[in-house]
Amino acid sequence: MAQDDNTESDRVVSPAGGRAQRQTSLPFKYWLDIASAILLSVAALASSWAGYQSKRWSGVQSASYNTASTRWVQSARIATFACLYRSVDLELFIEWLNAYKDGDKERARFFEQRFRPEFRPAFDAWIASRPLANAAAPSSPFVLPEYRQEFSDRAAQLEQEAGTASDHAQAANQQGDDYVLTTVIFSATLFFTGIAAHFSKFRVRVALLIIAGVMAVVGLVQLATYPVR
Repeated sequence: MAQDDNTESDRVVSPAGGRAQRQTSLPFKYWLDIASAILLSVAALASSWAGYQSKRWSGVQSASYNTASTRWVQSARIATFACLYRSVDLELFIEWLNAYKDGDKERARFFEQRFRPEFRPAFDAWIASRPLANAAAPSSPFVLPEYRQEFSDRAAQLEQEAGTASDHAQAANQQGDDYVLTTVIFSATLFFTGIAAHFSKFRVRVALLIIAGVMAVVGLVQLATYPVR
C-alpha cells in the first residue's frame, strides 16, 4: 500500500517538474526569437539600402561614361581643327620662306601679313634668333614654345577631362560592385536567420544565429565605410 502511495506521489510531482523545465527553457527560446527578429529586420533594411545605393552608383557610372565619351568626341574634333590651322601656318611659312629666298620682299611681306596671330609670336622669336647667321638657332618657328594653338590646348584639356570622367566611371562601377557584394552578405544573413527557426536543437539554432550575426556585423561595417550617393 505504501508503494502505491509513492507511485501516486511521483505522478503528482512529475508534471510539476516538467512545467519547471519548460519554464526554464522558455526564456532561451524567447530571446532567440527576439534575436532572430532583430537580425531579420536589420538585414532586410540594410540589404534594401545597399541595393538602392548600388543602383545610384550605377547611374553615376553611366553619366560619367557619357561625359567621357562626349569629351573624347569634342577633343578629337577640336584636335582636327588644330591640325588644319597648323597646316595653314605651315603653308604660309613655306611660301614666305620661298619668297624670302628668292629675294621677293613684296611677296614675302604679302604672306607675312597673313600669318595667324597665334603663329606671329613664334615667327618673331625665330627671326630674332637670326637663323641664317646663327647655326644654333631653332630649325623653324614650330619648335619654339611661343608657338601655341588655342585649339590644341583646348583639345588637350578636353582629353584630360575625358580621362578624369572615365576614371570616375570606373570608380563608380567598383563602388556599385561593393554595394552588390554587401547585398549578398545581408542575403546570406537572412538565409541563416530564417533557416535557424526550422531547427529544434538549441545548439544548432544558436550556431546559425551566431553566423548570421557575424555576417550582419561585417555587412554593417562595410556600409559604414562606403560613400553615399
